[in-house]
Amino acid sequence: MIAILLMCNISTSIAQTNLHELQANFVDLRFGAMMHFNMGTFTDEEWASPNHDPKQFNPTKLDCNQWAEACKSAGMTYGILTTKHHDGFCLWDSKYTNYDVANSSVKKDVVAEYVKAFRKQGLKPCLYFSIWDRHNGVENGGPKEEEFVMNQLTELLTQYGEIPMIIFDGWNWKMGHRLIDFQKIYNHIKKLQPNCLVAEHNGNSPLQTDVIYYEGPKGVYPPGNNNYPSQMALTLTNGWFWHPAAEKQVKSLDYVLDKLQRVVPLYCNFMVNIGPNRDGLFDEEVVARLKEVGTRWKPDLTRLPLPKQGAALKNYIRAKGIEASTGKVFIEPSGPADDGTPVASLLNQKTASVMIDGISDLVGDRGGFAAFQTYWKFSDEKNSSLVLDLGIAQSISKFYYLPVQLKGYIGLITKYELLVSDDNLNFRQIKTGNWNKTSDLKIADFEPIKTRYIKLRILSAVDEAMVSEVGVGN
Repeated sequence: MIAILLMCNISTSIAQTNLHELQANFVDLRFGAMMHFNMGTFTDEEWASPNHDPKQFNPTKLDCNQWAEACKSAGMTYGILTTKHHDGFCLWDSKYTNYDVANSSVKKDVVAEYVKAFRKQGLKPCLYFSIWDRHNGVENGGPKEEEFVMNQLTELLTQYGEIPMIIFDGWNWKMGHRLIDFQKIYNHIKKLQPNCLVAEHNGNSPLQTDVIYYEGPKGVYPPGNNNYPSQMALTLTNGWFWHPAAEKQVKSLDYVLDKLQRVVPLYCNFMVNIGPNRDGLFDEEVVARLKEVGTRWKPDLTRLPLPKQGAALKNYIRAKGIEASTGKVFIEPSGPADDGTPVASLLNQKTASVMIDGISDLVGDRGGFAAFQTYWKFSDEKNSSLVLDLGIAQSISKFYYLPVQLKGYIGLITKYELLVSDDNLNFRQIKTGNWNKTSDLKIADFEPIKTRYIKLRILSAVDEAMVSEVGVGN
Protein backbone atom coordinates (compact mmCIF):
# COMPACT_ATOMS: atom_id res chain seq x y z
CA MET A 1 0.00 0.00 0.00
CA ILE A 2 1.15 3.53 -0.75
CA ALA A 3 1.38 5.75 2.29
CA ILE A 4 -0.78 8.87 2.00
CA LEU A 5 -2.05 11.54 4.34
CA LEU A 6 -5.64 10.63 5.09
CA MET A 7 -7.92 13.59 5.71
CA CYS A 8 -11.39 12.24 6.44
CA ASN A 9 -14.57 14.29 6.61
CA ILE A 10 -12.85 17.27 5.05
CA SER A 11 -16.16 18.98 4.33
CA THR A 12 -16.73 19.53 8.04
CA SER A 13 -13.67 21.82 8.21
CA ILE A 14 -14.40 23.93 5.12
CA ALA A 15 -16.79 26.85 5.39
CA GLN A 16 -19.14 26.85 2.41
CA THR A 17 -18.82 29.75 -0.02
CA ASN A 18 -21.59 30.81 -2.38
CA LEU A 19 -21.27 29.57 -5.94
CA HIS A 20 -20.83 32.96 -7.61
CA GLU A 21 -17.95 33.85 -5.30
CA LEU A 22 -16.27 30.51 -6.05
CA GLN A 23 -16.72 31.08 -9.79
CA ALA A 24 -15.39 34.64 -9.55
CA ASN A 25 -12.35 33.50 -7.59
CA PHE A 26 -11.74 30.75 -10.12
CA VAL A 27 -11.74 32.99 -13.20
CA ASP A 28 -9.40 35.33 -11.36
CA LEU A 29 -6.83 32.52 -11.48
CA ARG A 30 -6.59 33.27 -15.22
CA PHE A 31 -3.72 30.93 -16.21
CA GLY A 32 -3.05 27.29 -15.44
CA ALA A 33 -1.66 23.99 -16.64
CA MET A 34 -3.48 20.81 -17.56
CA MET A 35 -1.19 17.81 -17.23
CA HIS A 36 -2.02 14.64 -19.12
CA PHE A 37 0.19 12.06 -17.44
CA ASN A 38 -1.00 8.48 -17.20
CA MET A 39 -0.70 5.09 -18.92
CA GLY A 40 -0.89 6.68 -22.37
CA THR A 41 2.43 8.39 -21.64
CA PHE A 42 4.14 5.00 -21.71
CA THR A 43 2.13 3.38 -24.51
CA ASP A 44 2.25 6.26 -27.03
CA GLU A 45 -1.55 6.47 -27.11
CA GLU A 46 -3.90 9.41 -26.69
CA TRP A 47 -6.55 6.96 -25.48
CA ALA A 48 -4.63 4.06 -23.95
CA SER A 49 -6.03 0.56 -24.28
CA PRO A 50 -7.72 -0.48 -21.03
CA ASN A 51 -5.77 -3.62 -20.15
CA HIS A 52 -2.07 -2.80 -20.23
CA ASP A 53 0.27 -4.29 -17.65
CA PRO A 54 0.30 -1.75 -14.77
CA LYS A 55 4.07 -2.19 -14.59
CA GLN A 56 4.38 -0.30 -17.87
CA PHE A 57 3.78 2.83 -15.82
CA ASN A 58 7.35 3.54 -14.77
CA PRO A 59 8.34 7.21 -14.29
CA THR A 60 11.69 6.54 -12.62
CA LYS A 61 12.60 10.22 -12.16
CA LEU A 62 9.15 11.49 -11.20
CA ASP A 63 9.50 15.02 -9.82
CA CYS A 64 6.27 16.95 -9.35
CA ASN A 65 8.29 19.77 -7.80
CA GLN A 66 9.84 20.32 -11.23
CA TRP A 67 6.37 20.59 -12.73
CA ALA A 68 5.23 23.07 -10.10
CA GLU A 69 8.34 25.24 -10.37
CA ALA A 70 8.01 25.41 -14.16
CA CYS A 71 4.32 26.34 -13.92
CA LYS A 72 5.10 28.98 -11.33
CA SER A 73 7.77 30.48 -13.58
CA ALA A 74 5.15 30.98 -16.31
CA GLY A 75 2.87 32.96 -14.01
CA MET A 76 0.38 30.14 -13.65
CA THR A 77 -1.81 29.89 -10.57
CA TYR A 78 -3.29 26.37 -10.75
CA GLY A 79 -2.97 22.94 -12.30
CA ILE A 80 -5.19 20.03 -13.33
CA LEU A 81 -3.82 16.46 -13.24
CA THR A 82 -5.32 13.45 -15.03
CA THR A 83 -5.91 11.22 -12.01
CA LYS A 84 -7.62 8.67 -14.29
CA HIS A 85 -8.07 8.69 -18.06
CA HIS A 86 -10.47 6.62 -20.20
CA ASP A 87 -8.44 3.41 -19.81
CA GLY A 88 -9.08 3.43 -16.05
CA PHE A 89 -5.50 3.47 -14.70
CA CYS A 90 -5.42 5.41 -11.42
CA LEU A 91 -2.57 7.66 -10.31
CA TRP A 92 -3.47 6.93 -6.69
CA ASP A 93 -3.81 3.70 -4.74
CA SER A 94 -7.51 2.99 -5.15
CA LYS A 95 -8.93 0.17 -3.08
CA TYR A 96 -11.65 -0.32 -5.72
CA THR A 97 -9.33 -1.48 -8.52
CA ASN A 98 -5.92 -3.09 -8.97
CA TYR A 99 -5.30 -1.03 -12.08
CA ASP A 100 -3.36 1.69 -10.31
CA VAL A 101 0.04 2.99 -9.25
CA ALA A 102 0.20 0.57 -6.31
CA ASN A 103 0.71 -2.20 -8.88
CA SER A 104 3.01 -0.21 -11.15
CA SER A 105 6.78 -0.33 -11.39
CA VAL A 106 7.05 2.92 -9.40
CA LYS A 107 4.83 2.58 -6.38
CA LYS A 108 4.25 6.26 -5.78
CA ASP A 109 1.02 8.09 -5.16
CA VAL A 110 1.33 10.58 -8.00
CA VAL A 111 -1.76 12.50 -6.91
CA ALA A 112 -0.30 13.04 -3.44
CA GLU A 113 3.05 14.19 -4.82
CA TYR A 114 1.38 16.54 -7.31
CA VAL A 115 -0.90 18.11 -4.71
CA LYS A 116 1.97 18.63 -2.26
CA ALA A 117 4.31 20.10 -4.87
CA PHE A 118 1.76 22.54 -6.28
CA ARG A 119 0.67 23.76 -2.88
CA LYS A 120 4.32 24.32 -1.97
CA GLN A 121 4.57 26.77 -4.89
CA GLY A 122 1.30 28.47 -3.97
CA LEU A 123 -0.55 26.87 -6.91
CA LYS A 124 -4.01 25.43 -6.53
CA PRO A 125 -4.20 21.68 -7.30
CA CYS A 126 -7.28 20.64 -9.28
CA LEU A 127 -8.10 17.16 -10.57
CA TYR A 128 -9.26 15.54 -13.81
CA PHE A 129 -11.31 12.32 -13.63
CA SER A 130 -12.73 10.28 -16.49
CA ILE A 131 -16.16 8.88 -15.67
CA TRP A 132 -15.79 6.62 -18.72
CA ASP A 133 -13.57 3.81 -17.38
CA ARG A 134 -13.06 1.02 -19.91
CA HIS A 135 -10.98 -1.16 -17.58
CA ASN A 136 -13.55 -1.24 -14.80
CA GLY A 137 -16.63 -1.46 -17.01
CA VAL A 138 -18.06 2.02 -16.47
CA GLU A 139 -19.43 2.48 -19.98
CA ASN A 140 -23.20 1.93 -19.91
CA GLY A 141 -24.14 3.18 -16.46
CA GLY A 142 -26.00 1.37 -13.71
CA PRO A 143 -26.19 1.35 -9.87
CA LYS A 144 -22.93 -0.58 -9.37
CA GLU A 145 -21.12 1.68 -11.78
CA GLU A 146 -22.42 4.81 -10.03
CA GLU A 147 -21.32 3.39 -6.70
CA PHE A 148 -17.84 2.68 -8.12
CA VAL A 149 -17.53 6.26 -9.39
CA MET A 150 -18.69 7.70 -6.09
CA ASN A 151 -16.29 5.52 -4.11
CA GLN A 152 -13.32 6.66 -6.17
CA LEU A 153 -14.39 10.29 -5.90
CA THR A 154 -14.58 9.84 -2.13
CA GLU A 155 -10.95 8.73 -2.16
CA LEU A 156 -9.86 11.73 -4.20
CA LEU A 157 -11.86 14.24 -2.19
CA THR A 158 -11.03 13.02 1.31
CA GLN A 159 -7.35 12.07 1.08
CA TYR A 160 -5.66 15.12 -0.43
CA GLY A 161 -7.00 18.18 1.31
CA GLU A 162 -9.06 20.91 -0.32
CA ILE A 163 -9.54 20.49 -4.08
CA PRO A 164 -10.79 23.70 -5.75
CA MET A 165 -12.18 22.00 -8.85
CA ILE A 166 -12.67 18.60 -10.44
CA ILE A 167 -13.17 18.33 -14.20
CA PHE A 168 -14.88 15.29 -15.69
CA ASP A 169 -14.36 13.69 -19.08
CA GLY A 170 -15.96 10.81 -20.96
CA TRP A 171 -19.31 11.55 -19.36
CA ASN A 172 -21.28 14.24 -21.15
CA TRP A 173 -20.11 13.22 -24.61
CA LYS A 174 -19.72 9.45 -24.17
CA MET A 175 -22.47 8.18 -21.89
CA GLY A 176 -24.52 11.26 -21.14
CA HIS A 177 -25.66 12.38 -17.73
CA ARG A 178 -28.54 9.91 -17.69
CA LEU A 179 -26.48 6.71 -17.55
CA ILE A 180 -24.37 7.98 -14.66
CA ASP A 181 -26.70 10.37 -12.88
CA PHE A 182 -25.37 13.92 -12.81
CA GLN A 183 -27.29 15.10 -9.77
CA LYS A 184 -26.23 12.13 -7.66
CA ILE A 185 -22.54 12.67 -8.46
CA TYR A 186 -22.81 16.44 -8.05
CA ASN A 187 -24.48 16.15 -4.64
CA HIS A 188 -21.86 13.64 -3.52
CA ILE A 189 -19.02 16.00 -4.42
CA LYS A 190 -20.64 18.96 -2.69
CA LYS A 191 -21.23 16.87 0.44
CA LEU A 192 -17.56 15.93 0.58
CA GLN A 193 -16.21 19.32 -0.44
CA PRO A 194 -18.86 22.05 -0.74
CA ASN A 195 -16.41 24.49 -2.34
CA CYS A 196 -15.18 22.11 -5.03
CA LEU A 197 -16.31 23.40 -8.41
CA VAL A 198 -17.56 20.81 -10.90
CA ALA A 199 -16.61 21.15 -14.57
CA GLU A 200 -16.97 18.93 -17.61
CA HIS A 201 -15.17 18.35 -20.89
CA ASN A 202 -17.04 19.43 -24.02
CA GLY A 203 -19.14 22.11 -22.41
CA ASN A 204 -20.52 25.19 -24.14
CA SER A 205 -23.32 26.21 -21.79
CA PRO A 206 -23.90 26.43 -18.02
CA LEU A 207 -26.10 23.33 -18.19
CA GLN A 208 -25.02 20.88 -15.48
CA THR A 209 -21.64 22.44 -14.79
CA ASP A 210 -20.24 25.11 -12.46
CA VAL A 211 -17.54 26.14 -14.93
CA ILE A 212 -17.76 25.82 -18.71
CA TYR A 213 -14.85 24.08 -20.40
CA TYR A 214 -14.20 25.09 -24.00
CA GLU A 215 -12.04 22.41 -25.62
CA GLY A 216 -9.74 24.44 -27.84
CA PRO A 217 -8.31 21.67 -30.04
CA LYS A 218 -11.85 20.93 -31.24
CA GLY A 219 -12.23 24.54 -32.28
CA VAL A 220 -14.49 25.36 -29.33
CA TYR A 221 -13.53 28.82 -28.10
CA PRO A 222 -15.41 31.20 -25.80
CA PRO A 223 -17.62 33.60 -27.77
CA GLY A 224 -16.60 37.23 -27.87
CA ASN A 225 -19.35 38.21 -25.44
CA ASN A 226 -18.72 35.38 -22.97
CA ASN A 227 -19.73 36.23 -19.41
CA TYR A 228 -19.84 32.68 -18.08
CA PRO A 229 -17.11 31.44 -15.71
CA SER A 230 -15.08 29.20 -17.98
CA GLN A 231 -11.72 27.80 -19.01
CA MET A 232 -10.10 26.57 -22.20
CA ALA A 233 -7.09 24.37 -22.87
CA LEU A 234 -4.76 23.98 -25.83
CA THR A 235 -1.84 21.58 -26.07
CA LEU A 236 1.72 22.87 -25.96
CA THR A 237 3.05 19.97 -28.06
CA ASN A 238 1.65 17.36 -30.46
CA GLY A 239 -1.02 15.80 -28.27
CA TRP A 240 -2.59 15.70 -24.86
CA PHE A 241 -0.12 13.06 -23.70
CA TRP A 242 3.64 13.02 -24.24
CA HIS A 243 4.74 11.31 -27.45
CA PRO A 244 8.17 10.66 -28.97
CA ALA A 245 9.65 13.85 -30.44
CA ALA A 246 7.37 16.01 -28.27
CA GLU A 247 10.33 18.09 -27.17
CA LYS A 248 10.84 19.11 -30.80
CA GLN A 249 7.25 20.25 -31.25
CA VAL A 250 6.83 22.83 -28.48
CA LYS A 251 4.66 25.67 -29.72
CA SER A 252 5.99 29.19 -29.88
CA LEU A 253 5.98 31.89 -27.26
CA ASP A 254 3.74 34.01 -29.47
CA TYR A 255 1.23 31.14 -29.72
CA VAL A 256 0.79 31.06 -25.95
CA LEU A 257 0.74 34.84 -25.54
CA ASP A 258 -1.87 35.20 -28.29
CA LYS A 259 -4.24 32.80 -26.55
CA LEU A 260 -3.77 34.50 -23.19
CA GLN A 261 -4.56 37.88 -24.73
CA ARG A 262 -7.63 36.57 -26.57
CA VAL A 263 -9.18 34.31 -23.95
CA VAL A 264 -8.51 35.64 -20.45
CA PRO A 265 -10.39 38.97 -20.91
CA LEU A 266 -13.53 36.86 -21.57
CA TYR A 267 -13.69 35.45 -18.02
CA CYS A 268 -12.13 32.31 -19.44
CA ASN A 269 -9.00 30.89 -17.87
CA PHE A 270 -6.41 29.68 -20.35
CA MET A 271 -4.67 26.39 -19.70
CA VAL A 272 -1.58 25.13 -21.45
CA ASN A 273 -1.71 21.34 -21.62
CA ILE A 274 1.65 19.72 -20.88
CA GLY A 275 2.42 16.03 -21.11
CA PRO A 276 5.21 15.05 -18.67
CA ASN A 277 7.58 12.57 -20.30
CA ARG A 278 8.29 8.95 -19.42
CA ASP A 279 10.82 9.96 -16.79
CA GLY A 280 8.03 11.86 -15.05
CA LEU A 281 9.47 15.25 -15.95
CA PHE A 282 8.61 18.22 -18.17
CA ASP A 283 10.91 18.23 -21.18
CA GLU A 284 13.64 20.87 -20.99
CA GLU A 285 12.15 22.66 -24.00
CA VAL A 286 8.81 22.93 -22.19
CA VAL A 287 10.46 24.32 -19.05
CA ALA A 288 12.27 26.93 -21.14
CA ARG A 289 9.08 27.96 -22.96
CA LEU A 290 7.16 28.35 -19.72
CA LYS A 291 9.89 30.56 -18.28
CA GLU A 292 9.72 32.72 -21.42
CA VAL A 293 5.98 33.10 -21.00
CA GLY A 294 6.50 34.30 -17.44
CA THR A 295 8.84 37.06 -18.57
CA ARG A 296 6.33 38.39 -21.11
CA TRP A 297 2.84 37.89 -19.67
CA LYS A 298 1.32 39.62 -16.68
CA PRO A 299 -2.37 39.44 -15.74
CA ASP A 300 -4.53 42.48 -16.44
CA LEU A 301 -5.96 43.24 -13.01
CA THR A 302 -8.23 45.99 -14.36
CA ARG A 303 -10.72 43.47 -15.76
CA LEU A 304 -14.14 43.97 -14.20
CA PRO A 305 -15.37 41.33 -11.74
CA LEU A 306 -17.30 38.34 -13.08
CA PRO A 307 -20.84 39.55 -13.87
CA LYS A 308 -23.76 38.22 -11.91
CA GLN A 309 -24.91 34.98 -13.47
CA GLY A 310 -28.43 34.33 -14.72
CA ALA A 311 -31.02 31.91 -13.40
CA ALA A 312 -29.65 28.43 -12.82
CA LEU A 313 -30.83 25.05 -11.58
CA LYS A 314 -29.46 23.65 -8.35
CA ASN A 315 -31.25 20.32 -8.67
CA TYR A 316 -31.95 18.48 -11.90
CA ILE A 317 -34.74 15.90 -12.03
CA ARG A 318 -34.08 13.10 -14.48
CA ALA A 319 -37.09 12.53 -16.72
CA LYS A 320 -38.18 8.92 -17.12
CA GLY A 321 -39.27 9.44 -20.72
CA ILE A 322 -40.27 11.88 -23.42
CA GLU A 323 -42.87 12.07 -26.18
CA ALA A 324 -42.74 14.59 -29.01
CA SER A 325 -44.75 15.62 -32.01
CA THR A 326 -43.49 14.72 -35.46
CA GLY A 327 -39.82 15.29 -36.02
CA LYS A 328 -36.47 13.71 -36.69
CA VAL A 329 -33.08 13.22 -35.04
CA PHE A 330 -30.24 15.10 -36.71
CA ILE A 331 -26.53 14.53 -36.33
CA GLU A 332 -24.21 17.19 -37.70
CA PRO A 333 -21.93 16.80 -39.39
CA SER A 334 -23.50 13.57 -40.62
CA GLY A 335 -21.60 10.38 -41.23
CA PRO A 336 -18.92 10.22 -38.51
CA ALA A 337 -20.24 6.98 -37.00
CA ASP A 338 -18.67 3.70 -38.04
CA ASP A 339 -17.86 0.35 -36.46
CA GLY A 340 -14.79 1.74 -34.74
CA THR A 341 -16.25 4.79 -33.04
CA PRO A 342 -16.68 4.75 -29.25
CA VAL A 343 -19.87 6.79 -29.56
CA ALA A 344 -21.69 4.83 -32.27
CA SER A 345 -24.83 4.38 -30.14
CA LEU A 346 -24.98 8.11 -29.53
CA LEU A 347 -24.68 8.87 -33.21
CA ASN A 348 -27.31 6.32 -34.17
CA GLN A 349 -30.12 7.65 -31.99
CA LYS A 350 -33.49 7.75 -33.76
CA THR A 351 -36.08 8.86 -31.20
CA ALA A 352 -37.08 11.98 -29.29
CA SER A 353 -35.09 10.70 -26.31
CA VAL A 354 -32.15 12.49 -27.92
CA MET A 355 -33.51 15.56 -26.10
CA ILE A 356 -33.02 14.00 -22.64
CA ASP A 357 -29.90 11.88 -23.18
CA GLY A 358 -27.67 14.21 -21.15
CA ILE A 359 -25.53 14.88 -24.21
CA SER A 360 -25.94 18.61 -24.10
CA ASP A 361 -23.63 20.05 -26.70
CA LEU A 362 -20.73 19.66 -29.12
CA VAL A 363 -18.74 16.49 -28.73
CA GLY A 364 -15.73 14.88 -30.38
CA ASP A 365 -15.45 11.50 -32.07
CA ARG A 366 -12.71 8.86 -31.69
CA GLY A 367 -10.45 11.16 -29.70
CA GLY A 368 -10.25 13.47 -32.68
CA PHE A 369 -10.97 17.15 -32.83
CA ALA A 370 -14.04 17.18 -35.12
CA ALA A 371 -17.08 18.54 -33.32
CA PHE A 372 -20.60 17.30 -33.94
CA GLN A 373 -23.96 17.55 -32.20
CA THR A 374 -27.23 15.67 -31.94
CA TYR A 375 -30.69 17.24 -31.74
CA TRP A 376 -34.41 16.86 -32.52
CA LYS A 377 -35.93 18.92 -35.34
CA PHE A 378 -39.70 19.31 -35.26
CA SER A 379 -41.54 18.87 -38.56
CA ASP A 380 -44.74 20.80 -37.86
CA GLU A 381 -44.17 24.53 -37.48
CA LYS A 382 -47.68 25.17 -36.13
CA ASN A 383 -48.32 22.27 -33.72
CA SER A 384 -45.01 21.26 -32.21
CA SER A 385 -44.81 20.06 -28.63
CA LEU A 386 -43.10 17.63 -26.28
CA VAL A 387 -44.08 16.00 -22.99
CA LEU A 388 -41.68 14.96 -20.23
CA ASP A 389 -42.69 12.06 -17.99
CA LEU A 390 -41.06 12.31 -14.55
CA GLY A 391 -42.15 8.79 -13.62
CA ILE A 392 -43.87 9.91 -10.43
CA ALA A 393 -45.32 13.25 -9.34
CA GLN A 394 -42.49 15.52 -8.20
CA SER A 395 -42.16 19.15 -7.19
CA ILE A 396 -40.57 21.31 -9.89
CA SER A 397 -40.06 25.05 -10.36
CA LYS A 398 -37.90 25.36 -13.48
CA PHE A 399 -37.93 24.14 -17.07
CA TYR A 400 -34.79 24.39 -19.20
CA TYR A 401 -34.21 24.29 -22.93
CA LEU A 402 -30.81 24.19 -24.62
CA PRO A 403 -30.99 25.33 -28.24
CA VAL A 404 -28.92 23.72 -30.95
CA GLN A 405 -25.50 25.33 -31.08
CA LEU A 406 -23.67 27.02 -33.97
CA LYS A 407 -26.82 27.39 -36.08
CA GLY A 408 -27.37 31.12 -35.64
CA TYR A 409 -31.07 31.95 -35.27
CA ILE A 410 -32.24 28.80 -37.07
CA GLY A 411 -34.48 26.58 -34.95
CA LEU A 412 -34.65 28.88 -31.93
CA ILE A 413 -37.89 28.68 -29.94
CA THR A 414 -39.01 32.25 -29.29
CA LYS A 415 -42.44 31.83 -27.67
CA TYR A 416 -43.63 28.94 -25.52
CA GLU A 417 -46.34 27.61 -23.21
CA LEU A 418 -45.81 25.21 -20.30
CA LEU A 419 -48.58 22.90 -19.10
CA VAL A 420 -48.73 20.16 -16.46
CA SER A 421 -50.80 17.02 -15.96
CA ASP A 422 -51.16 14.13 -13.56
CA ASP A 423 -52.48 11.70 -16.19
CA ASN A 424 -50.95 12.84 -19.51
CA LEU A 425 -54.48 13.59 -20.73
CA ASN A 426 -55.73 16.68 -18.95
CA PHE A 427 -53.22 19.52 -19.00
CA ARG A 428 -53.41 22.94 -17.37
CA GLN A 429 -51.28 25.92 -18.23
CA ILE A 430 -48.72 27.17 -15.71
CA LYS A 431 -46.72 29.64 -17.80
CA THR A 432 -46.30 31.34 -21.15
CA GLY A 433 -43.33 33.41 -22.16
CA ASN A 434 -40.77 34.47 -24.72
CA TRP A 435 -37.15 33.50 -25.20
CA ASN A 436 -34.63 35.79 -26.86
CA LYS A 437 -32.89 34.90 -30.11
CA THR A 438 -29.66 33.51 -28.74
CA SER A 439 -28.34 29.98 -28.38
CA ASP A 440 -27.81 30.45 -24.64
CA LEU A 441 -29.41 28.04 -22.20
CA LYS A 442 -33.03 29.07 -21.56
CA ILE A 443 -34.68 28.66 -18.15
CA ALA A 444 -38.35 29.27 -17.39
CA ASP A 445 -39.19 29.85 -13.72
CA PHE A 446 -42.59 29.24 -12.17
CA GLU A 447 -44.12 28.67 -8.75
CA PRO A 448 -43.27 25.21 -7.38
CA ILE A 449 -45.81 22.65 -8.50
CA LYS A 450 -46.07 18.90 -8.00
CA THR A 451 -46.71 17.04 -11.23
CA ARG A 452 -45.73 13.96 -13.22
CA TYR A 453 -46.04 15.32 -16.75
CA ILE A 454 -44.96 18.67 -18.15
CA LYS A 455 -45.64 19.77 -21.70
CA LEU A 456 -43.77 22.34 -23.77
CA ARG A 457 -45.92 23.82 -26.54
CA ILE A 458 -43.90 25.71 -29.11
CA LEU A 459 -45.93 28.77 -30.04
CA SER A 460 -43.33 30.30 -32.34
CA ALA A 461 -39.83 29.55 -33.56
CA VAL A 462 -37.39 30.64 -36.21
CA ASP A 463 -38.24 28.15 -38.95
CA GLU A 464 -38.77 24.60 -37.67
CA ALA A 465 -37.95 24.36 -33.97
CA MET A 466 -34.85 22.42 -32.92
CA VAL A 467 -33.93 21.19 -29.44
CA SER A 468 -30.62 19.91 -28.13
CA GLU A 469 -31.72 19.21 -24.55
CA VAL A 470 -34.70 19.84 -22.26
CA GLY A 471 -35.46 19.09 -18.64
CA VAL A 472 -36.83 20.27 -15.32
CA GLY A 473 -35.63 20.87 -11.80
CA ASN A 474 -35.44 23.40 -9.01
